[in-house]
Amino acid sequence: MIEESLTGFGFSPSEITVYLHLLKRGSSYANSISSGTGINRSNVYEALDRLMEKGLVSFVSRNKAKWYKASPPESLNSLLKIKEDEFKAQKEKFLSGIKEIRKITPAKNEGVDAAIFSGKDGLKMMFEEMLDLEKPIAFFAAKLQFSAFFGPYYHQWHMRRAKKHITQRTIFPESVRHEAKKQLSIKLRKVRFVDDKFTSPTTTVIYGDVVAIVIWGPEPFAIRIENRQIARSHLNYFNLVWESYGKN
Repeated sequence: MIEESLTGFGFSPSEITVYLHLLKRGSSYANSISSGTGINRSNVYEALDRLMEKGLVSFVSRNKAKWYKASPPESLNSLLKIKEDEFKAQKEKFLSGIKEIRKITPAKNEGVDAAIFSGKDGLKMMFEEMLDLEKPIAFFAAKLQFSAFFGPYYHQWHMRRAKKHITQRTIFPESVRHEAKKQLSIKLRKVRFVDDKFTSPTTTVIYGDVVAIVIWGPEPFAIRIENRQIARSHLNYFNLVWESYGKN
């Protein structure tokens, strides 16, 4: 865990080894650090230089030799603050770039924008878009393929959806009522069940001005259609079925 955390701070493997060695020893000189860590002396010096640049190592001269000492772990807080400031600056620059790109992007017309998303990564991109859009979601589910296909991501996605206060309504076929009811604890989601004859082997998802039709199989794919009128038509049909079956 310690090594993973320091790697996240941008430490190289040799920096991590040297820094932890100094924390345990208190202070030491280069030859001793090299012997104690198994890192050759030139690499030890390089690691020490980088650690000093980070403000995590200092030295004093004793008998013409440099003795190095690690700063206390609390010094990492300052490094974290620097990383946070850098990320904030990068984020602001990125958002500014998006605004500039929007200026040169042609305005959307009322045509139909269609795309295909395939495989697990492709479908994840589409489900992430649902969270980014932050609009109510309507699912016409075929069975329980979403949870079976995505595994842990399915539960993480629902937790993030609820955190964003995005409501979801799902219509399941009657044949999966028993299994679906095990998931009733999922927040901000309402479910209803209809006769199997009214369902399809595909899953239809409506969110915002988008209709996504997911075709399940060994390599699932989705047809994503963005058009306000088409989305409204599908949502009207969804609402008709939803209201027809009431609370069941």
